[in-house]
Amino acid sequence: MEDPNHSDELTFGSRLLDLSDRHLVVEVPNAAIAKQQFQTGARVYVVMVQRATRVELCCEIRDRVKVAINANVQTIGYELSLPIHVGSAQRREYYRAHVTALRIKPVKFIPMDPVLKHPMHELAFTGNMVNISGGGMGVIVHKEHVPILRDSKFFDCDIQLPMDKEQIKFSIQCQSMHSTAGRKGDEYVGLEFVITDPAHKREIVDKLVKYTTYVQREHLRHEHRNL
Repeated sequence: MEDPNHSDELTFGSRLLDLSDRHLVVEVPNAAIAKQQFQTGARVYVVMVQRATRVELCCEIRDRVKVAINANVQTIGYELSLPIHVGSAQRREYYRAHVTALRIKPVKFIPMDPVLKHPMHELAFTGNMVNISGGGMGVIVHKEHVPILRDSKFFDCDIQLPMDKEQIKFSIQCQSMHSTAGRKGDEYVGLEFVITDPAHKREIVDKLVKYTTYVQREHLRHEHRNL
């Protein structure tokens, strides 16, 4: 969710709780500033990403509602109008695999010195991967590392992806493209892979396409077992 001016300070990650032909319902962000800014009647931008599609919608907050997550858990959500207008819609070049249910080792980030362009190993930190594609990845960074994340733009990253009985391992440079504040002070960051050598890019993209295809197959297998 974003305020109408697309301010970075007022951009928050939020769960989609319901989507129908009548409305959207998203979870109320936990940050106090979000609760002050997003009031009934206010217009907000909602950016939804599903697989390879990204849609930006302008909606109006109708009300605050209680939503049952399960028999024992409730949360508070914003009921949003159907889109007043669509800000943008785009299909990404690569399929995006969501990997939060998989056992993936945290990604190691080494910030790059903005002037000298060398890695600053003393500022290294880790983040938990949320999704990955042939062009980039999304990662949750713990709140204690958010200042380093915001002060840096480029990172060297070490990535390990489990696939059947093998591990896909590689190091790559990433560029931070956007970030949103989480409910617990952590931060979601979207990163783009920076690969200048065409041969190396083909090698990395081939590995990632292979991996995202594997993840998609595992998701379908799990859904089939639950039918």
